[in-house]
Amino acid sequence: MINIFDLLKTTVATSLLIGGLVATTTAHSKDITLGLSAPTTGNQAQYGIDIRAGAELAIAKLNSSNFISDVNFTLKVEDSKGDPKEAANVAQKFASDGSVFAVVGDFSSTACLAAAPIYQRAKIIMMTPTASHPAVTQTGSYIFRNTPIASSEAGAVTDWAVKELGFKRVGIIGRNDDYGRAYGKIFASQVEALGAEVVGTEYFNPSDPDLKPLITGMRAKKPDVVLLAMFQVEAALLFQQSKEMNFSPTFMSGAGLFNPQLIDLAGDAANGMLLVSTYHPDTKSAEVADFVQAFKAKNGGVPSKFSAHAYAGVMLIANAIKTSGSTDSDKVRTALAASNGFPSVIGNVTFDDRREVILDLMKIQIKDKQFVPYSK
Repeated sequence: MINIFDLLKTTVATSLLIGGLVATTTAHSKDITLGLSAPTTGNQAQYGIDIRAGAELAIAKLNSSNFISDVNFTLKVEDSKGDPKEAANVAQKFASDGSVFAVVGDFSSTACLAAAPIYQRAKIIMMTPTASHPAVTQTGSYIFRNTPIASSEAGAVTDWAVKELGFKRVGIIGRNDDYGRAYGKIFASQVEALGAEVVGTEYFNPSDPDLKPLITGMRAKKPDVVLLAMFQVEAALLFQQSKEMNFSPTFMSGAGLFNPQLIDLAGDAANGMLLVSTYHPDTKSAEVADFVQAFKAKNGGVPSKFSAHAYAGVMLIANAIKTSGSTDSDKVRTALAASNGFPSVIGNVTFDDRREVILDLMKIQIKDKQFVPYSK
């Protein structure tokens, strides 16, 4: 494999003097293409749109700053529709393309589990900014995530609920899919390990708009707190219908519900929810301040957690290319795995030997229909 920097310095030079006309040296740029697989239509579209916005901003930043001399980064975007079959189709398309060096995506654990084996076989780096199921990175050495693994995020939620807030009776509600059931299982084991009681566990079909039977069953168990593993559309329904039914435990979640659309849909019914996240737009750091300012200028709104993780994912891949000085996929993969304390909008990123990200989590609450840092 040709070293990227040797390749990029290749020029076409002709020294011809004809009638006083001198032919000048022309430098040729190298394109590096990243793929993006995310749901930009369907019930998960807001997540995918946010992920795309973050990735596109990162690409623009890389090119405007000439992050790697004479390299032009491009982004190919495909809509996985939140469907595992479609995510696998996108992965196959990228693998067959020949120009896609690495991929940011997909969003859900179910979609990632379907796509990851295809990327692994093709030796295409996959960086999911959101999927937390433990099995995702176990697929192989080319599969990364820059969001905390489910056990880390769920552990932070259960510690907060039981150890800090003192809740003893815990309910669990999740989507009936890989993501929901993985979190449900982890929540339950960690709640019990802390000496609290799981009084009820419920899983639902994400396409079902009527959660009132589930709420009725959970309300009868009288939980102090309900731990959630779901996305924003379902959570908004849960909050609205719970309010209608006078069911008002404390609801707590991982970062999957750190999405402004949740508040848009649920209104004041979302007030009081507690969650953890690696990112908040008010975080006091130069990286976050610059990111938020650039995002607002380009998109007219405040970037979500999902935009931040997609932005960081692109930057991590680009930094690994730069660090390795190569476009050899194995060398870049090795450099990416060795990332240690890389400063980013989601914190200083380090990967462990399983390509799991090590990041701090902060506490956030919804108050007056706003995501704000938690205060007692």
